[in-house]
Amino acid sequence: MSDLTLKQEVMQTRRALGKSVVIPAHHYEMDEVVQMADFLGDSYKLAVDCAATDSQYIVFCGVMFMAEGAALLAKPYQKVLIPDMTAGCPMADMIDSIQAEKIYDRISKMCDRQIIPIVYMNSYADMKAFCGSREGTVCTSSNATKIVRHFLDQGKSVFFAPDYNLGINTANQLGLARDEVVTIRRDLSVELYDPDLEGYDHPKDGKKSRKTNSLKNSTLGDSALEESTLEESALKDATLLKKAKMFVWDGFCHVHKVFTVNDINSFRRQYGDPGSGDGIVEEQNVNESIAGDRNASDGIVGDPGSSGSAAGNSSVGGRQINVIVHPECHESVVEAADYSGSTSMIWNTVKAGKPGSIWAVGTEFRFVQRMADQFKDKTVVPLRKSVCHNMSKITLEKLGNTLKSVQDHISGSVQDHTSAEGRLLNQVTVSDEYKEDAKKALQLMIDIVEAGK
Repeated sequence: MSDLTLKQEVMQTRRALGKSVVIPAHHYEMDEVVQMADFLGDSYKLAVDCAATDSQYIVFCGVMFMAEGAALLAKPYQKVLIPDMTAGCPMADMIDSIQAEKIYDRISKMCDRQIIPIVYMNSYADMKAFCGSREGTVCTSSNATKIVRHFLDQGKSVFFAPDYNLGINTANQLGLARDEVVTIRRDLSVELYDPDLEGYDHPKDGKKSRKTNSLKNSTLGDSALEESTLEESALKDATLLKKAKMFVWDGFCHVHKVFTVNDINSFRRQYGDPGSGDGIVEEQNVNESIAGDRNASDGIVGDPGSSGSAAGNSSVGGRQINVIVHPECHESVVEAADYSGSTSMIWNTVKAGKPGSIWAVGTEFRFVQRMADQFKDKTVVPLRKSVCHNMSKITLEKLGNTLKSVQDHISGSVQDHTSAEGRLLNQVTVSDEYKEDAKKALQLMIDIVEAGK
């Protein structure tokens, strides 16, 4: 079947289903899928839009944790489907509720303050339920600063998972001191900032850090030796641990982890004035001003009307040269860029840029390509090509097959409720074990964000 014929067939099925179906799509999806979408957005916008729709069937073009989120917020009569059940997220796989409970219980004993768990939207229902059962919530890259601040302002600390870079960039955005932030490694070891320890250069500022408690038992058991080691470490570092405001898990997004300060420097050299060295940043020094002045807006570093952050904006022939990145990038990359923000913030900032301006974008490649196609009055290039391969699993053909299953389900329901032809393809459900608490966590995020508007 030709691409044109396939597109026509999918559109025909879509039209036949009318308002009974809604198709949300994430920005990272392929153009052929995005063209079929009823609404497009980042994970927060899609969560809110899905919660607002009355359509009986939600065919979610994104990865599994997003479809799970839609299923959690769905009304009782709604059904959520995804074109490919294997479209997962490696970062979401980097922590589960069993690991979270183990480390949460331990850091709660270390810290005098109540610790609120906040899980990034890029997580599965068990982690959202873990947070909801402990007065915690969910965040996205567009609202992480607002969500974390909400709890810090109440005198509470935060356990933030799973994306380390987003956690650290959020801490920087809030102006937290490095010794107020504790890193939780995936082997359950705890790393503390320690300016007096020699022999370890911290990637942020050349200061020191150390592991205070290595818990490498593969069963994550509670042996007497393990508890003894924990108590011994906690006593040594009691002051730092008691005043810690953020405990950050060290997961990562492979799409955004690849971007470097050298990528930014290469872009500035290519589009800037080679003779002046405008905008070039020494990688070893880029973090010296991380705790410096920042835009007060949540989730944003830099301002389209200002000179941006540490690296500044170069100007060639009257055209602004800009670097904008996602906060899942390393903090050195965020600091060297002119702007940092969520997928929607990136889209809106580039869209609002001056005609003739040049933009290097540090995020998913297809999204950057779409901006280049949409904003032809500007030059938009990828900081580096980095593709989300799980988003690539959602194809037009799979979307068409899913829509046909909805059509068959409606037909089968009318004729025979037990008909095999009426069986839905790739329906996403959430275990009753997680549903109530996970929905509670998601709803709290929406309530906190929407209350501030």
